[in-house]
Amino acid sequence: MTNIEFYKRELLQEIQRCVELFASKVLEDRSLFTQSAFIEILIRLNFILQELHKKKKRIIWSDDVRQNEKINDITDLLNHLRNAACHSDSIRNYITNTQVKFVFNTFKGKCPQAIQLGENLFLGNEYEDDIVFYYGDKGLYLKRHIKRLIEELPSTINSL
Repeated sequence: MTNIEFYKRELLQEIQRCVELFASKVLEDRSLFTQSAFIEILIRLNFILQELHKKKKRIIWSDDVRQNEKINDITDLLNHLRNAACHSDSIRNYITNTQVKFVFNTFKGKCPQAIQLGENLFLGNEYEDDIVFYYGDKGLYLKRHIKRLIEELPSTINSL
């Protein structure tokens, strides 16, 4: 087995674990292990996305990604959330420009303005058929982000 084949296999194994966690429905059914499974998925997907970035295969789609000066695409968003989830004292766990810590909050079903912060910032879920997970004021959708990544990443990895 060549180095690149071994490398691709390692990345595909990371995806496979994410597929297993996603298929278990643990992220849909709030349980003792929901947050742990979510953090594991963040860690694994972030590793893959960072590796693809190094190989000039960065994933750049930005559908349903709240962009700002530091977050331009799904790769940035996932990295931001991974760092927030893995570092309890991270500023990323706070609503921007506030003292409000907002860690692993979820909204299931459509509620686009569930929480209002100031005049122009709303946190919630834009979709009836999805769940959004928040750290600070950055949200990641279960289907529109996580599912899409685990479905699309294998072909990108195989193209290396």
